[in-house]
Amino acid sequence: MLGDWAGASGQVDWMPDGHPRERVETVLDGLRAVVPADWTVTHTRGADIEVLVPDPRGFWPDGLPRPPIFSPAPTDEAQLRQAVTDAEAADYAVVVVGDTLALTGEEKSTATLDLQGGQIALLDAIAATGTPMIVVLIQSKPSTLPDSALNAAALVEAFNPGMRGGRAIAELLLGLIEPSGRLPISFARHVGQQPVYYNQVRGQHGTRYADLTQDPLFAFGEGLSYTTVTYSALTVRDQDVPADGTIHATVRLTNNGSRPALETVQAYVSDLTTSVTWAEQELKAFVQTEILPGESVDVGIAIPASRCSLVTAGNQRVVEPGEFELRVGPSSRHQHQLTARFRLQD
Repeated sequence: MLGDWAGASGQVDWMPDGHPRERVETVLDGLRAVVPADWTVTHTRGADIEVLVPDPRGFWPDGLPRPPIFSPAPTDEAQLRQAVTDAEAADYAVVVVGDTLALTGEEKSTATLDLQGGQIALLDAIAATGTPMIVVLIQSKPSTLPDSALNAAALVEAFNPGMRGGRAIAELLLGLIEPSGRLPISFARHVGQQPVYYNQVRGQHGTRYADLTQDPLFAFGEGLSYTTVTYSALTVRDQDVPADGTIHATVRLTNNGSRPALETVQAYVSDLTTSVTWAEQELKAFVQTEILPGESVDVGIAIPASRCSLVTAGNQRVVEPGEFELRVGPSSRHQHQLTARFRLQD
């Protein structure tokens, strides 16, 4: 829940026994605290993630033993059977998976992004019960996910949510608060896609691998809520903007559902012709706005032209004149963006 910089992580020497347990609210703690009084919360440990084994390198040069290292835990069939039994008897199955401190933080690069230990077997088994499954990811890095997770009723990426993170997740799952988070990174479909990021530099060869798309599993900026917001009527106020000026635009947002929305309107810019190789698009501004059910609002966007700069071959940051494309939408996915052109002038 707390990530790398916490007690017993190796980074914090003044809490060798770990963060005080009573100050950390897990997902289970949070659900028990906020579910209605007539609900029953049943908990099963459905899988183990790791077995710590001795480091084959033995000792440090000073003679002290190296700390143990990660090894994936085998699938425990007894754990799995109990989890399936409980899931079959439940109305909903909240499956919390992710990584551990041994896989988190500095010097913890991994050769795979797959969920470790018995976690994939657990997800597959719970999905097979037919009970609606909500997958909660507690992790420090994005995982590649099996079809059982991708086809779940809901998927919550919580990263390392902190001491009260479990309460926030529980309130989110029960609809007491509105989902409003957006991904600050892109998720790969397979570790072989790495590096995968939204602001790809133009000029790479091809648009896909021979055996896999280059499209990310989840893109930078993506995130769902309990309602649906549509974008329309993107307009740029001035087609020609001086290099020391500001690009002003307006977009209309409509909440088509029955729940309020806190929408993060994202404005990306693509420099269509550049003197040096540059990113296909870059996030230049974002605006958060509340939209009531059934309401439409016009949202203003202002981007200083100076943010549309690039670095030349001479290592100078400049704003080059020319044609640009403004892309506005709920994420970095181009197919979900509205576009409008503008020009920057000397």
